[in-house]
Parts: sequence; structure tokens; C-alpha cells
Amino acid sequence: MDDNILLKFALDAGEIMLTSGAETHRVQDTMHRILSVSHSSNVEAMAMSTFLIVSIPSEKSGSLTLTRGIYNRSVNFGKICAVNEISRAFVSGQISLEEGSKRLEEIRHTTANSSISRILCSGIACSGFTLVLHGSWSDAIAAFIFGLMIGVVLKYSRKSKLPYFFTCLIGGFIAGSGSVIFQRLVPTAGADMIIIGSIMPLLPGMTMTNSIRDIMEGHLISGTTKMVEALLIAFSIAGGVGFGITIFGM
Repeated sequence: MDDNILLKFALDAGEIMLTSGAETHRVQDTMHRILSVSHSSNVEAMAMSTFLIVSIPSEKSGSLTLTRGIYNRSVNFGKICAVNEISRAFVSGQISLEEGSKRLEEIRHTTANSSISRILCSGIACSGFTLVLHGSWSDAIAAFIFGLMIGVVLKYSRKSKLPYFFTCLIGGFIAGSGSVIFQRLVPTAGADMIIIGSIMPLLPGMTMTNSIRDIMEGHLISGTTKMVEALLIAFSIAGGVGFGITIFGM
């Protein structure tokens, strides 16, 4: 078994999981299990919020170490489950290293949903949350419209590689200003219900949950980093909403 290919396989698995929203300790455990196939007791796997490190002792060239930076993050539980299945099959000997690497490349380039469906689901989720929080049907319609607009912003921000904090600022501004304008057109509408429903796709719930789980698992640096990220996102959303209400409320 080629140690370099094994290291790359572990890094690929960790990268897909980390960019899909997996917890840091889960990513690190998966990479360590993959490297354990080499039957060496000195393998190391380290996962952080923005980079991965794997190391394995080699008889031919000494210790081999590879690192990889992580620049994009999203939420895709399907990819996380698929990578877990591949890693279990590889560790148990059901598939070879070459076959596992090929299947990881297929997972990397697969997309769960089209852009249109994501935008539409963003609007549906916003209107649904508004109704769950006892908003009226007019509030839900407004949240649906603003949810679609925020979905479009999320789509093009990924393509332009705009920092997510600015994306949340823009999304919050859309929710805040749009709710004020809609309430002027429909006086019976509740601006607070519209705002609460519209910002749901932007909230860092997954990031906050992963930060707490990482801290509980002992990954203090990753957990603290994710918690700070979640707080900055929340401040960006609040700032955008407040700016929109201030501008159009006047």
C-alpha cells in the first residue's frame, strides 16, 4: 500500500466531511481510522476549522506529513454519511484504496440540489418558520418573498467568494428593510414575524452546535473558533436588520 496515496485518501475524506458541516472530532476520528490500516502505531491526524494535518511513519522515506487548507464550508449531511460509509468499508477491507479514492472524487463533485431548488426551499423555509411562530398568512407571504431574495444572495455570494459575514449583513438588511416596506403596504402585517422568519436561512445554528460539541470533546481551539464565528455571524445579521429598519423606518 502506497503511503502517499493513503495520506491523500485520508485528507480527501476529512476535507469533504469538514466542508460539509461535520464536527472537528468526527473528522479527526475518521482520518485516524483510515490511517490505522497501515498497521502503524504512530499515525497522527489533526483536524482544525481551517486546515487538516495527517502524518504516518514510512520505512522508505521516514515520516510523511501532508497538510491541506479548508476554505469553503457548507451543510451537506448526505456527503458526510457517504464518506462515513466509504471509510468503514475501506477499514473493514471491503473496498481497496484505489476504489475508495475514486468514490471520494465522485462524492466531491456531486451536488445535492440545483440552485433553483435551493432558492425555492429558502423561501418555503422562511414562510414556514413564520407560520410556526404564529405569524399571519400575509407575514408568511412576505417572508417567502424575502427568503427567495436571500437565497439568491447566498447563491451568488458563493460564486463570488464573498465573505459570509457580508452575506449575512446583506441578508439582514433585506429582511429589515423589506419588513418595514411591507408593513407600510399591509398595515396588518407584523414586521417582527417577517424578520424572524426571513433570517432563518442565515442563522449559524449548525456552527454553534458543532462548537459546543467540539468543546465537549476536548477540541478547545476549534470549538472556540467556531463559537466566535457564530457570534460574528449573529452580529452581522443583527447589524443588517438594524440598518435596514433605521434607513427605511425613518
